[in-house]
Amino acid sequence: MRSALTLIELVVVCAIIAVLVGIVWVLMAPSREKARQAVCISNLTQIGHAFRMYRDDWDGVEPQKGVQLEYWELGLPPDKGIPSLDKYLKSRDVWICPSSVLKPWMKGEPSGYYTNYCSHADAEGYDPYLPGGRFKYDECYLIMAGVKSFKWVVSYIPDWPIVICESHHYFYFPRDEFKDRFCIGVTLNDFTVRKFHYSDYAFKLPRDW
Repeated sequence: MRSALTLIELVVVCAIIAVLVGIVWVLMAPSREKARQAVCISNLTQIGHAFRMYRDDWDGVEPQKGVQLEYWELGLPPDKGIPSLDKYLKSRDVWICPSSVLKPWMKGEPSGYYTNYCSHADAEGYDPYLPGGRFKYDECYLIMAGVKSFKWVVSYIPDWPIVICESHHYFYFPRDEFKDRFCIGVTLNDFTVRKFHYSDYAFKLPRDW
């Protein structure tokens, strides 16, 4: 008598495979996220090197505590899209965080990292949410301080993160993603990359901010 695979057996086999795939997916997810974080840190490190080379080419100086310096004195590019850094980077793909889910289809366009300093474009640009539609000079939306002056930040918080990635905390804190604020950023003083929480800088800001 010839044996055949019954529908019930086929369903059971498919269910077992689905369970095994689900278990493997759950076990591998943290490792995949760690790998994406490693790629992200590598991207930010390359961006930090590009900032450093740009500053060297444009006679930038180190931020000095208590001394207000303009962004161009620090050797920071005058634009937020950072096309000024393109010649220092192998590809614009480094601006895309592998964990970013905001605009994954925009290959080659900045969609994973945020610049966190002021420029002329901020002072001259139009913003419909501001009174009069414009920022005041040296005033822009700083990610951890609201609409404030970058001059004060340069003077008193020399390690201020000027490029920020906040994509990874979505994985670790899915229910408190906007409460925890785990980030990775490029610091202003030496363009190195470090992990931090928003609270690391909150106590450095004036109380009236």
